[in-house]
Amino acid sequence: MSEQQSPSRLASVVRPEPPALDDPAELYHEASKYFPATAARDVAAAIRLVTAPELQRATARPTYRHPQRPLLPLDRPAPLAVPLDAALAARRSARSFGRGPLSGPELSALLRAGYGPTGELSEDDWTKRLRSAPSAGALYPLDVYVAAQRVTGLAAEVHRYDPLEQALEPAGVAVDTIAAATPYADLVAEAAVTLVLAATFWRSRFKYGQRAYRFTLLEAGHVAQNVLLAAAALGLAAVPLGGFFDARLDGALGLDGVERSSLYLLSIGRHP
Repeated sequence: MSEQQSPSRLASVVRPEPPALDDPAELYHEASKYFPATAARDVAAAIRLVTAPELQRATARPTYRHPQRPLLPLDRPAPLAVPLDAALAARRSARSFGRGPLSGPELSALLRAGYGPTGELSEDDWTKRLRSAPSAGALYPLDVYVAAQRVTGLAAEVHRYDPLEQALEPAGVAVDTIAAATPYADLVAEAAVTLVLAATFWRSRFKYGQRAYRFTLLEAGHVAQNVLLAAAALGLAAVPLGGFFDARLDGALGLDGVERSSLYLLSIGRHP
């Protein structure tokens, strides 16, 4: 690596002042490391989970649900009849979208590929549904909100995806609030649908402590890649967006920004 390419050289160009001694990113990275000397403390919650049936039952259905709200069953997913190497080669980040809507089966295929159920794990008196993305401890700390702008047969509003029921729950949020919470309002407004990946951190933190934040961000990446490859297989345009106004987006979705917070946006639509 040349001197011009070194991390210290790049940092000095972008930010003349070096990171402070209490830089939060460095502090978090240190605080979330595992060490042999603290292994017993770090795995204490994991051991308790294995030996406590009530905790196993509590973590077997990791999703939000509001019983007073109706569930809208998703259509049968459209088939992803494209080889993986072809989907990988076709994946590109879109910079614009056409005005055509997505079909119900296409939306269902995107959600199922991203975070949908793929099997079951049964122990004694509980059964856990496994999903399409790897999750540390199968705790599934993410929730997927669906800002449907142009989906055939679906009202133009925000819904929450229930992967255990393969259904959508109306979130009572106007769809245009999602675009307004990003610097890419025009791009998001063009998309037929935008998925918001949000985290409920305690689902993972009770077991993994500080490390859980790392695991949750990694999981959001797994889900995003699943969705992007499914979009490519369906011949759709898609783009992941990490830039948004956190408080504005969290507020629109009713998230407190601490225990529950938005992490990632995926906008999908027709090619122009």
